[in-house]
Amino acid sequence: MSEPQAILRRGDVLVWEDGTLIDVDSLDAYTEEARLIAHPLDSASIRTPDWVIDALNDASRWAARMVAIIATAEEIKRQKSAELADARAQAVIDTAGFPTREQASRVRLRTVKEREAYDRAVVAFEKARRVGNLLSDYTSRLQSIGKQIEITYRNGGMS
Repeated sequence: MSEPQAILRRGDVLVWEDGTLIDVDSLDAYTEEARLIAHPLDSASIRTPDWVIDALNDASRWAARMVAIIATAEEIKRQKSAELADARAQAVIDTAGFPTREQASRVRLRTVKEREAYDRAVVAFEKARRVGNLLSDYTSRLQSIGKQIEITYRNGGMS
């Protein structure tokens, strides 16, 4: 599992700290890495206080980064929405001379690329938001396990 990367603004573009341009694909890949942190907890493993602390640190680090990822995904979604609206407006202007019955179809066909880019951005945003929620839930589960371990140690010491 790689370490979370910082998001930097260079002029009008967003880049990862290694200089890679942030796009829908890189956001999706990062979100998938974060999702893997919140793996299902098996009931057969013995948990120790150190395990809980390490797991909480990992979850906390990734959850904190997901805030920036979700905000960036939302920014890209808004950008793609604006690009789609601009493309539609231009297509309406460009098809003004065609018969009315053809105009809607021509506009739709001229904006396929922008509509697909917007749809991908929406999916990436929704996935990032859900993974952020998943990490929050996972953190709560880890805290519950930590509390159970604390009670077990406290009660075990009193026997």
